[in-house]
Amino acid sequence: MTTDRILEVEGLSIAARSGGRTIPLVHDVSFRLDAGEAVGLVGESGSGKSMTALALLGLLPRGVAVTAGSVRLGGVDLVGADRRTLADIRGRRIAMVFQDPMASLNPAIPVGEQVAEVLRRHLGLARKPAARRAIELLGAVGIREPHRRTGEYPHTFSGGMRQRAMIAMALACEPAVLIADEPTTALDVTVQARILELLVRMQDELGMAMLLVTHDLGVVAGTCHRLAVMYAGRLIEEGEVGEVFDAPYHPYTAALLAAAPENAMHGRKPAAIPGVVPAPGAFPLGCPFSPRCSHARPDPCDSTPVEVRTTGSRRVRCARSRELTLAGVER
Repeated sequence: MTTDRILEVEGLSIAARSGGRTIPLVHDVSFRLDAGEAVGLVGESGSGKSMTALALLGLLPRGVAVTAGSVRLGGVDLVGADRRTLADIRGRRIAMVFQDPMASLNPAIPVGEQVAEVLRRHLGLARKPAARRAIELLGAVGIREPHRRTGEYPHTFSGGMRQRAMIAMALACEPAVLIADEPTTALDVTVQARILELLVRMQDELGMAMLLVTHDLGVVAGTCHRLAVMYAGRLIEEGEVGEVFDAPYHPYTAALLAAAPENAMHGRKPAAIPGVVPAPGAFPLGCPFSPRCSHARPDPCDSTPVEVRTTGSRRVRCARSRELTLAGVER
């Protein structure tokens, strides 16, 4: 893995406007992606993972916008970039695999034609060379008889095949960055494993950076180099996967690890996290996890916003992280 920085996100904040109110969704998120590196972005539903991923490509829904920060791809700031610049970059330098391929693929256009269109749009290939390359790409992602399947429509493909077709489309132009947003949702366990193996293999072959958005820590353990944990729109811990798994600095990360279903395989009962993620607009003043945290104290956890602390390659947003770590608190 190289150390060339490909994508840098600094101080990213996102908000929605509703009924004259501005509702914060994501606050002050910063992370990086290096060439050849896979980073897992994890957290419960409602943590802001997908919203962050969409913001990287300028695909936020209507009424939602970036309010602060930057997203720099190879020196180009995508925040505030004009529509033409974004259209040229998406699919060519940064691509995305969405969690619902049936909603992302056009049901009225053959699958091969959809892959070929990416090649024509970004690489300027003529129709026949693009069609031949689309067949090669569908074969490369494991779709059998790609010469025959290229002319079929998305509804004739299984869920796993549709996801493979989405991956072929995303990788068609060999982008520098791939964002995979819950790419194995609604797939059975066997198909999930094959899709993840495919993503890792293609990433390795192309040397691209990958941001894997997921709620599954088991997936991160098997595919990622670094882990970034989000909660209530904030990035609350980041570090090398092995280091974070062995010694989480934030109680929320520890709670996620304790709740992982994989614990049952080792004779440990998964522990549910009490409470729920606070709704946007109802985030506590201090640490947003404090209402659910057994280690929280009124001061400093509830009183003031918590800043990020950096220790070596680790970053954590917890007012008591140093104290809890030094005290050897069980997580």
